[in-house]
Amino acid sequence: MALRIKKIDEKGNVSRYLIKGITTPLLNAIRRSVIQHVPCLAIDKITIYENDSVMFDEFLGHRLAMLPVKTDAKSYKKGDRVKMVLQKEGPGMVYSKDIKCTDPKIEIVDKKIPIVKLKKDQKLKIEMQAIMQSGKEHSKWQPAIISYQELPNVYSEKNCNQCRECIDACPKSVLEIKAKKVVLKEPFECILCGACRDACERDALAIDVEKGSFLLYIEPVAGMPVNEVINMAIAELQDKNKQFAKLLQKVKGG
Repeated sequence: MALRIKKIDEKGNVSRYLIKGITTPLLNAIRRSVIQHVPCLAIDKITIYENDSVMFDEFLGHRLAMLPVKTDAKSYKKGDRVKMVLQKEGPGMVYSKDIKCTDPKIEIVDKKIPIVKLKKDQKLKIEMQAIMQSGKEHSKWQPAIISYQELPNVYSEKNCNQCRECIDACPKSVLEIKAKKVVLKEPFECILCGACRDACERDALAIDVEKGSFLLYIEPVAGMPVNEVINMAIAELQDKNKQFAKLLQKVKGG
């Protein structure tokens, strides 16, 4: 079966894709490559010159380190650094938008993340370094949240009397009767919870998955386009395959 990819929709920052003609190991390898090997920027080095807030330096540093940093993967490679500064005086809430970067292309993705509240005359003065690194070092360097599931397939058996109990029990309202059979009208919305099957007293409903077909969910958190994240993950896999092939050839030759 030829590989086919179709974008279903994009809700908020989450994109959904229908992928057909792929195996579970290969899709999982791509997922693991995204979360472990595709580099992005995250705050790692912090120098606190002044902190009059109620938050301890360690807590403040941890909060800053987990802020999602917009990454320019074309300009920054693994190991590169960029300087960021946070300087604020109270009273008022310190937000992620208050962090400034020496590179105008680099910024905190979400501007409305609260960091700490300052009272009158309280001050913050912090210098930070955002470093380009990969998720295998720490989860803060994961460029996207990515998951997948096999495409659901729910259908009625011969002894179904179309009582609609399964349809009414479905929490997502994705079932319908068509040609005197219960079928999925929205397979992309089914969560395989089994409520429809449990509601059928005749045991006439079957829940299965379509082999080789998957729903892929991707939510970028580092401001990188989905296509860029996936392409970098696949390139990383190809590079590792080449390295493995060379090592295998050496073993055979030896």
